[in-house]
Amino acid sequence: MPGPPLPHRTPPAPVPVERFVRRTYLERAARYQVAADRMSTGGLCDRHSVADVGAGHTELDLYLRTEYRWRGRYLPVDRWTGDIDLETWQPPMRFDWLACLEVIEHLTDPERLVRALQDSAELGVVITTPNPDTVDVLALDPTHKTPVSRQRLAALGFYTSTHNLYGTPDDGICAVWYRAGNTLIERDITPVPFQGGQR
Repeated sequence: MPGPPLPHRTPPAPVPVERFVRRTYLERAARYQVAADRMSTGGLCDRHSVADVGAGHTELDLYLRTEYRWRGRYLPVDRWTGDIDLETWQPPMRFDWLACLEVIEHLTDPERLVRALQDSAELGVVITTPNPDTVDVLALDPTHKTPVSRQRLAALGFYTSTHNLYGTPDDGICAVWYRAGNTLIERDITPVPFQGGQR
């Protein structure tokens, strides 16, 4: 015989989304790791240059040098390095690699910058951006202007994968374009470990 009905309980309120929170380096390092893995798969070595477009505090350089023991040439590109507007900026020269992490969603016309990066890359371009299929990109940060989907990046020739970059599964996209073609990564999805000390 069933017992008395349980008392009605009000469900707890949903946990508010943490917006506009500055994350620690260890939390941000997930984006540097996936970018470094993609460059390593494409053959990153100590002879190569990496231009970090939207470099911020140059943490990609820190990650490459401490975790990968990379000793190549690193060039930060950001507002603090000169009078730079990424809405109109063109790379002044060719680089082996161009990284653009957590930048394109801040632009009105991200495709213009992406094509400029591809034109200037000897070996490849790696991009990370929030995944609009999983998160509200515009609500994440008041300076976000344009959500960029995996489909849009694929149409530009990028191989894309999703990652936990902000605390939710598949909330971030890593996109990589290799001048040699995407067969590099399709052939070996597991990134090849960087071999430090290459000359």
